[in-house]
Parts: sequence; C-alpha cells; structure tokens
Amino acid sequence: MIMLKEHSTPQEKQKAFEMSQNTPDLLLIHAALFPAPYERQVKLFAYPFSTPTYWFLLNIQKNTAPFVVVAQDGDSYDKNTFLTALKLFSVKTRILESEEQIEFGAEAHLMHEIAKFVMQEEGHRPGIRHEHHVFYMTPDQMARVQKVECSLPYGFEESNLKLEDAEEVFIHSECKQPVELIRQRIEYLPSSCIRQSSTGVVVSRELRSFSGAMVDQYTMPEHRRQGLGQAVEISLAQKIIRYAYTCEP
Repeated sequence: MIMLKEHSTPQEKQKAFEMSQNTPDLLLIHAALFPAPYERQVKLFAYPFSTPTYWFLLNIQKNTAPFVVVAQDGDSYDKNTFLTALKLFSVKTRILESEEQIEFGAEAHLMHEIAKFVMQEEGHRPGIRHEHHVFYMTPDQMARVQKVECSLPYGFEESNLKLEDAEEVFIHSECKQPVELIRQRIEYLPSSCIRQSSTGVVVSRELRSFSGAMVDQYTMPEHRRQGLGQAVEISLAQKIIRYAYTCEP
C-alpha cells in the first residue's frame, strides 16, 4: 500500500528534529521543527513510508499564510516518486482546498514540480519566487563565528530590533507580510540591527524567519558601503548560534 508517514507524536517529531540536525539536506526541516515560544501548529510527513526520502513540513500559525517546507534527503531524485509524495501530502492535508495563499520552501528542482502541481489545482497559481541560500556550519565553524568582532564606524552601535521598529521594517521589506507578523518575529526570534548612536534610528537590520532563514536584510541607501550590512549579518548569525544552544535571543 502506498502511504505517507506522519510524524504526529512529540516523540516522533523530536526524533526527526535530532536526525535532521546532522543532515545538511534537511536543515530547513530541522529549523522549522525548532521549539518555538509562539503559537503554531506543525505537521510532519515523509515518503516512502519505510525509507523516508521526501519530507513535508506544514507550519500553520495565526496572521500568516501556511508555510510548507519540502526537502529531499540524499542526491537520488526520482520525479515520479516525488510527485506521488506531493499528491499524498496534498490529499492528506487538504491544504490546496482549504487555503487561498500558501508559501512553499524547497530546492529549485522540487519547487519546479510544486509550481506545476499547484497550477493544475483549480483556483491556484504560482506567486512571487524568492531565492534563498542556506548554509551549513560545523561546530568548529560556529565557534569561530562567535569569536568574530565587527568594529563599527564612529556614531553607530549594535542593537536588537524592538516592537516599535516593526512599522519601519514593514515599509522596507520585500516580502509584504502583515505588520503583526513582523512584530511576532521581533518578539520571539533573534534579530539584529545597527542604530545611529545620536538618534537611535535603525540604519541597517536583518531578521530571522520562522523557517530559520536570515532574511529582510536592509541598509538605508545613504549608509551603504560602510560595512554595516556585513556587520549586522555576522551579529545575527552569532545570535542564532547562541539561540540554538539556549533557546533565548
């Protein structure tokens, strides 16, 4: 019988979380399974049942479109097997029937098939496509990143984003998410910014997404080419590493 395996119990999700930690191909699944203080519902599926190769994680939370992370474990890709898995996932979750907007995250070859599959469903069409680069660091590399010190030009200071910064982040964000969702990210996830010391104005910032990506990096045009963007990226990477060990921003 062709079946999709659902990891429904806390124990099964914890086992998948630990397994994916050391599997670079499943880093997005691992990040999305990370314990979260904000309210959400996570469903995890894998196919084939006995030897999981294709993984599907459905993240549902208030004030945002459902997010589906799709990942392939290993280099052996079989289109027919993946399409079978995708169809089973769609039937099991009924996600395309119940939701008008859905965000998918997957490698390019998987996303190509997902887009074609969605187009065949009545009332759906692919939206804006954003490319993200996922990097993997060993414990030794993370230790070295933690030791990096970024000196800022005179008049600037490193800081965290605050809830009152959400409106400004929304204005300059490429992904036009609701302001309330941006507030949740600022409240619950690591973020980093650089402010003008004299005014407290944010001149460069970057946030972590709910799926684990470092996104929404923005530096005011008049303050570019001063190394602020690189400094804020390193600062956020250091906070994410600390967050992974302590679960605290």
